[in-house]
Amino acid sequence: MKEDNLKNYKHAPTHLFLSDFYYFITAGTYSKKRYFEDDGKKNFLYETICDVFNAYDGTLHGWVILGNHYHIIGKFKDAFFLPEVIKKIHSKSAVWLNKSSKKAGRKIWYQYWDECIRDERDYYAKINYIHWNPVRHGYVDAPELYKFSSYNSYLNLRGEDWLNGMLKRFPVEEVKNHDDY
Repeated sequence: MKEDNLKNYKHAPTHLFLSDFYYFITAGTYSKKRYFEDDGKKNFLYETICDVFNAYDGTLHGWVILGNHYHIIGKFKDAFFLPEVIKKIHSKSAVWLNKSSKKAGRKIWYQYWDECIRDERDYYAKINYIHWNPVRHGYVDAPELYKFSSYNSYLNLRGEDWLNGMLKRFPVEEVKNHDDY
């Protein structure tokens, strides 16, 4: 690994930038306020994430959007764009949310955390974590009941047996995360 792949920030953790690696990203709202409670707001945030990922040659592999935070797994050809990607997602969604709520200048986003996914085990444990997050937070009783997640895409593509097998092989409990929302 080259020294220039690490970037130190004055008021944030060091970030590791490795191109063509999967990243697990968690972002939370300011004061943990549930700014994205209704479907329209969640849908706007999802579309914003997709648009920004596409603009930066990123691919989205897993996602969930809750009222006060989101988790995504993505991959970028050039990982050095990651801070800019997050900044664009947050600024576009905050401007839209504040405009639609007539509350100009309100701070929406607090912080984000990212980490490189180490291997297949880490990848699938984090996919499971994402898919079971709405259950963990009490939004629904089963992941297929929550529509603002990639779970149903995986269900349609791979089937219930495959998903259950992945959950057994790569349990959610293996994931250590900044999700205290």
